Amino acid sequence: MMKKTIKKTKIYITFLRASRFFRSMDIKLRHMLFPCFLALLASLFEGIGFGLLIPTVKGILEGNFSFVMDIPFLNKIMEPGFMLLGKSQPVIFGQLLALIFISILLKNCLLYFSSIIIAYLGKKLANNLRKKIYARYLSFGKLFFDRTSAGHLYQVLLNFTEAVASQLGCLQGIIQMFLSFIVYLIIMAAISWQLTFFIFLMFPIFHFTVSWIIRKIRQNSFYLTESYSTLGTSISNALSSMPLIKAYQSEEREKKWFSHASGCVRDIQVSMAKKQALIPCFQEMISLTMLLTLVAIIAFLLVEKKIGDISGYMIFFLLIRRSTIYFGVFNAARVSLASIRGHTQEISKVFNDNDKFFIKCGTRKFTGLKENIKFDGVTFLYPEGIAALKDITLTIDKGKVTAIVGSSGSGKTTLISLIMRFYDILPEKIKIDGIDIKEFTLQSLMKKISLVTQETFIMNASLKTNITYGLEGDIKSEAISEAVKLAEMSDFVTHLPKGLDTNVGDRGAKLSGGEKQRVSIARAILKQAEIIILDEATSSLDSITESLIQKALKELVKNRTTIVIAHRLSTIKNADKIIVLENGRIAEQGSLNELLAIKGKFYEFWQEQKFF
Repeated sequence: MMKKTIKKTKIYITFLRASRFFRSMDIKLRHMLFPCFLALLASLFEGIGFGLLIPTVKGILEGNFSFVMDIPFLNKIMEPGFMLLGKSQPVIFGQLLALIFISILLKNCLLYFSSIIIAYLGKKLANNLRKKIYARYLSFGKLFFDRTSAGHLYQVLLNFTEAVASQLGCLQGIIQMFLSFIVYLIIMAAISWQLTFFIFLMFPIFHFTVSWIIRKIRQNSFYLTESYSTLGTSISNALSSMPLIKAYQSEEREKKWFSHASGCVRDIQVSMAKKQALIPCFQEMISLTMLLTLVAIIAFLLVEKKIGDISGYMIFFLLIRRSTIYFGVFNAARVSLASIRGHTQEISKVFNDNDKFFIKCGTRKFTGLKENIKFDGVTFLYPEGIAALKDITLTIDKGKVTAIVGSSGSGKTTLISLIMRFYDILPEKIKIDGIDIKEFTLQSLMKKISLVTQETFIMNASLKTNITYGLEGDIKSEAISEAVKLAEMSDFVTHLPKGLDTNVGDRGAKLSGGEKQRVSIARAILKQAEIIILDEATSSLDSITESLIQKALKELVKNRTTIVIAHRLSTIKNADKIIVLENGRIAEQGSLNELLAIKGKFYEFWQEQKFF
């Protein structure tokens, strides 16, 4: 019955959660036990030091240290000194001072090593936490990132993890202060059990006085976390959309938005600071009341009851003063832990599986396309219930060029995202050579597919790094040069200050739109995958560059399965099959001549662009 009661307590549940959390971060409980053991030893030596103050003060007040000879423990420790220097009063006094000094020195050395170990564990925790969160990010489905602010994810990964890990030092401080407090109580009980009993009655008042403030601070921490996320989103949106801001002269509007978001963070921080400032005020008044009451009780015991001696009460008074200071620091640590409650909650959300849209990896290795890719009545709905694709049935044959056309929002990009397994669907709806696409491992499937998208992804790195990104092994310079040549990049690469080693800036800021597209095409050429997906691959190019790249693409797609999404219908004139999407459904499909002959939806698109 007792065990069941303990297991239901808040402390026990918190301990279990902390234990699981530390294990998941590769920090075993025994790693925490050693610094706690050092803190225990430090508390014991501190207790010895304060214990030795009692005979020291008593000897000073009485002007005689002879009584020390009657204390067996002290007499044994001082015996070597007595044998060497004699048993004079200065020798006894000097040895007492030396023992006090050594005790406090050992206490501080032990605390130093304990703090060093805790600091190391804190940095290890932060490092492991960052790595695990980053690994979790990479495991989430694309739909998660479609719905989540990058600024918020950045805040969780860097700022929240550091804030949480930094509190490990608070835990060590709490443990050390608790152990010291226990030692103090033992010494105080030895001096006067009556006064110690009074202390037991007073300290709960300390605890409950600030508990309601700490609850308010914990609540504010959730608001602070939310405000930080909003601020991070505001920063991310602004920095990633600077050309848009400049083009529309929205600097003042962005300043106001940022000022509002930053102001919300400030207001919550000020509110938390006000509540934190109340705690020492409450503690000071309660401490003063307790100490004055203690003085009155000591005076009563000394004068009226003739109980105890002034030296013991002086040390008791010193210990109680240090205890109140420690208790204040303990409450400050509680406040600090409460202030990151919102951060810990956001981190815990990363590790739960709700709304992460994981793409389950199959076990079968994809060795290459042999016949075709088939869609069998595929319907895809976004979580909000918006239908992007409705009952899509089509076949993409090996070695053929299949073009997908349609107005914006018709489902073209969603269709290729399903082939890339960015989003998940019901089993048996998409098959490659008669095998459910979900059965293949993601790594083997992606290895056989090259993707060139309308939105070119360029990293803040060298041109060479961008071209070879994701490729395994050591890529030969001849292969890179050939890819650069085929992608019509040779001219502008020769004019770069460091050639392929030139850093292209954040999101390729040093490159033009056409140059970015050609980097993406060179990347696809170098990968040499047998399935090529071109999503508006030439949309950012001028007519002259487009015609040159069309030649390169013609060589690239030769004897390969190619899926082309294009608004410019001139780029798909030679497609083997054209799929026309409208409102997520297949409106028409066939060859160019067949679709022009029936004069349907494709014919309307063609007429609009007939100048091509």
